[in-house]
Amino acid sequence: MYYAQKFNLNPADRIVVPIFQTGITKHHAIYLGLGLYGYEWIAENHANQGVRIITAEQYFNEHPKISRIERFIGNSYQRKIAIENAQNLKGKQYDLFKYNCEHYANEIQHGQAQSGQVSGFFILASLFVFGCLIAAK
Repeated sequence: MYYAQKFNLNPADRIVVPIFQTGITKHHAIYLGLGLYGYEWIAENHANQGVRIITAEQYFNEHPKISRIERFIGNSYQRKIAIENAQNLKGKQYDLFKYNCEHYANEIQHGQAQSGQVSGFFILASLFVFGCLIAAK
């Protein structure tokens, strides 16, 4: 329960960490809670391995800086279902545009696999192309 106490985490809370030093892009993971033998567990959609479940110790060793914690909103039953869903998706393939870590975390916390980072990228890319087309006229 070290990480739960240190970061005031409850099962199904989202942990958001910076991917690069710029902090512009973020990595999202779900705190699963305490398991057998006293280990704390985290679920994440890893770019190379897909959805995986790792110890909180491993996760925080890989991601020592936290941007924010997004609390799960729901009752204890909904929290239990969210944790079951997080575990049931273990092994699902990562896809940067269709199912990245943010899609996964949103699916667990809100029931919809969406990524604001991907949406923002496509909006910026569309504006850039539109701007180039206008400038070319």
